[in-house]
Amino acid sequence: MMNLTTTIWPNIPRLFTAVAEWLACIQVIMMLSHHHWKKMNALALVACLLGQVFLQIWCGSWPIQLWLVGIIANIAWMLFTIFVIAPKAGWRRLFYGLCRAFVLAETFASVSWQLVCMVLLPLHVSNSVVFFWILVDFLALFAFFYFTQRRFTIDEISFREDAVAALTAMIVFAISNVGFISNNAAAFFGGSAVIFTIRSFVDICGVLMLTLEDRQRMVTRLRTDLNTINRMMESQYQQYQEYKQSSELVNQHFHDLKHQLTVLAMEDDSKKRQQYLNEISQDIHLYNVGVKTGNKIADVILTRKNAYFKQHHIIFTCIANGSLLNMINTMDLCSLLGNSLDNATESVEQVHDPEKRMINLRIVNKGNFIIYQVENYTTAQQNFTDLPQTTKQDKKRHGYGLKSIRRIAHKYNGTMTVGIKNHWFRLTVMFNQPQSKEAKEEAEQ
Repeated sequence: MMNLTTTIWPNIPRLFTAVAEWLACIQVIMMLSHHHWKKMNALALVACLLGQVFLQIWCGSWPIQLWLVGIIANIAWMLFTIFVIAPKAGWRRLFYGLCRAFVLAETFASVSWQLVCMVLLPLHVSNSVVFFWILVDFLALFAFFYFTQRRFTIDEISFREDAVAALTAMIVFAISNVGFISNNAAAFFGGSAVIFTIRSFVDICGVLMLTLEDRQRMVTRLRTDLNTINRMMESQYQQYQEYKQSSELVNQHFHDLKHQLTVLAMEDDSKKRQQYLNEISQDIHLYNVGVKTGNKIADVILTRKNAYFKQHHIIFTCIANGSLLNMINTMDLCSLLGNSLDNATESVEQVHDPEKRMINLRIVNKGNFIIYQVENYTTAQQNFTDLPQTTKQDKKRHGYGLKSIRRIAHKYNGTMTVGIKNHWFRLTVMFNQPQSKEAKEEAEQ
């Protein structure tokens, strides 16, 4: 058994390097899978760890001329580990994740081993103490990077980001392993301790560079999402204005029907009178789609949506006390109603059975909460823990409807939940019911 307490500084034991590489892969997998990392196959992870340890130790027995080949072999196994657990990530995301895992693994190994060399080697402790120390270091570093980077996800990676990650990994690799390049390197830099300090510093800088890249990508994505949602809300508000004008035209049309009835009463020809009656009956059926909820904005939007539902043979059930939503401003209410009903419409229009093309809307109060709920029958069976993926092909431009609704829910101190059960998709937004002035005074007393 090797004596860990007499190992030269740059020569990190390969067992520890293998564990560091494996932990770095797990952290990258969490960033790739995000909400699904808890479903990782434990048996596959253990097998990947054993494979990484075996490969590191085996490569350590190769001639020094094959040292670089051994490094490449271990990097390839890291890629295999990430691919086995997250096979649907796509090659561009996998490559970025691999570069990130490599830099992170170098940091885990170098920082932990430097602490061992600085603290434990002078004390001449046993191997078991070193193993325990390394284990604690690894777990502490893993927890630190997890909690500081859990907001970041590896998604929609560009070619530039892949190139930056690859360049960062190569720079970190070159400087981190300068002690192996030449026998005179240690003397040039002033000893192994100085080389290793430089190595740890460069590894940490590499992680910081990639973290800044992740942060910039997240900020860019959030800014894009916000701009898209704002444009969507403006579009919904403009649609509401058009609905309002259209409703005025409908009212004018009903006013004209009164004059037509007067003309009809004066018609002597029974056939023409019957023809006029049929035409008027069709008009009444077409325009008799008014919805009254107690909120003028909701009434305009729901009336137009109801007209669309009748024309396209969609069964729409509405149990709504619109006055409960009076605390929501016009633009937000237009977006809430428009996006939720548009998403439901898009879904039921894919259902071929006319008896199952159903949408239900409920706006009710329950206790101290206001419940806004839209249900629709769907043939899709998606499994999701956050937001379902859009069914449209252009996923970059679409899929913002639910994000907009969630933003509105948070704006008014509410929550949004979505789910599918027994072919019914359910969107629920729950708001805290505002207290009346009398209730506030009683609560204060």
